[in-house]
Amino acid sequence: MSAATVLVVGAGPTGLTLAVELARRGISVRVIDKAAAASTDTRALGMQARTLELYERHGITTALLDNGLRAQRFNVYSEGRRILRADFHSLQTRYPYLLMIPQNDTEAILAARLADLGVRIERRVALDSITQSPDGVTAVLTRADGSAETAILDWVIGADGAHSTVRRALDVEFMGSAFEENFAVADLRIGWDRPAEEFFAFLNRGRFAAFFPMLGGWHRVAIAQPHAAGRQDRSITHAELQQSISDSVPGSAVIEEVRQAGLFRINQRRAASHRLGRVFLAGDAAHIHSVIGAQGMNTGIQDAFNLGWKLAEVITGTADPGLLDTYASERAPVAERLVRATRRVTRLTLVKHPLVTAARRHVAPLLLARRPVQVKLTRAISQLDVSYHDHRGSAPAGRAAVGDRAPDTPASTGTRVHELLHPTAHTLFSVAVPDDEIRSALGDHDRHVHVVPLPAGSPAARAYGLPRPAVVVVRPDGYVAARAPRNDLSAVRAYLDRVFLRRESHARLS
Repeated sequence: MSAATVLVVGAGPTGLTLAVELARRGISVRVIDKAAAASTDTRALGMQARTLELYERHGITTALLDNGLRAQRFNVYSEGRRILRADFHSLQTRYPYLLMIPQNDTEAILAARLADLGVRIERRVALDSITQSPDGVTAVLTRADGSAETAILDWVIGADGAHSTVRRALDVEFMGSAFEENFAVADLRIGWDRPAEEFFAFLNRGRFAAFFPMLGGWHRVAIAQPHAAGRQDRSITHAELQQSISDSVPGSAVIEEVRQAGLFRINQRRAASHRLGRVFLAGDAAHIHSVIGAQGMNTGIQDAFNLGWKLAEVITGTADPGLLDTYASERAPVAERLVRATRRVTRLTLVKHPLVTAARRHVAPLLLARRPVQVKLTRAISQLDVSYHDHRGSAPAGRAAVGDRAPDTPASTGTRVHELLHPTAHTLFSVAVPDDEIRSALGDHDRHVHVVPLPAGSPAARAYGLPRPAVVVVRPDGYVAARAPRNDLSAVRAYLDRVFLRRESHARLS
């Protein structure tokens, strides 16, 4: 038998992010994966602005940027006419673009960071079974040589993909269905006269082809393949790819080289529960959806950031175990919204009816050119609008309510707000509130909160809606936790009392 605090099943971006979140807080963690080695396939590609912001806490954003292509603009055409041209440059973030970095590169960077923290991925190890009790989890692990191990754990996290062994062991329903459309995905070089660092999507009476730029002149291409329904062979030929591109893309677009390609069917599903006892689901194990929108990997990574700090606080005995219930209550609406939105967009993309396609071609440009629509669209794609404020899972631009993403604006000369966030603890920003009043409000929770004053009238104070003496608390995962005026700081104390155990309670548990 072996003992560890947390077992992470799956060494993809979600599992590795969770492991780093725990390990950098001193939590004992194991990561297993049944694959013999890390995949060399590109798989998921786009990394959103919100994900890059979060990875600042791991200290790996620079490495990610060095290995990716920054794409600022995207274009959508309907039956040969451009109906949308949008630009990320006006987003209020340090990363106003999509970073096109292959998933295998992301995994390599995360694995290196995890190794720096003393944790190495255990390859060719599979989860066989899970047995839970109120006090822990017993997991039986099997290795490629047939040997078995019984691991005694406090917690298990299933980050093992759409066919999750953990989810099946829990008998959690994976609600939804396979979408009726087949897609081909290929990495290729294309000969055309369009900008090399922009996204392009072409819709043409039920046909669809999207081009995502990559380093070195390559593109990831997703193409609807309706004729592939029922086909057992999941390979696709150069000629089939070229025909599909020619059917969708106006003008000359010639495939020059293909690196990898294959067929698959879209699934749109989400788990009925993100948690059962001491076992959690994250990433594709909890939700999968259409490739249109390129949100999947990013949503899983953000699952990891949401769960990671909460689980670490509970394990160290500083937080009330009830904090873990908020993982499902916060992330489930985000997953549901994503599945619903991508299903709707996929159906609209693949519509064939001539009246609908005519309306899309002539009406959509008028609607999509409006600035409020473009702001909403780019914020959604970059996932800067993700919010835990209510059941909707999103927030409007310019708001910094409880549950919303903490804005990142200039705090002082040469410094942005996100640079002032504590890497593992809560951060309290204050405007014209004396330190002794803040300490009095924090009480014995002061050890959990890093206090940072902001200049009154500064862009940061305005972005957080602090025009007068007030405070705002930001969680370790970069979301607003509480806010209060100077004359009534009770909301701050109430939040901290909900999350953290009192010092004497912590001492009794220790």
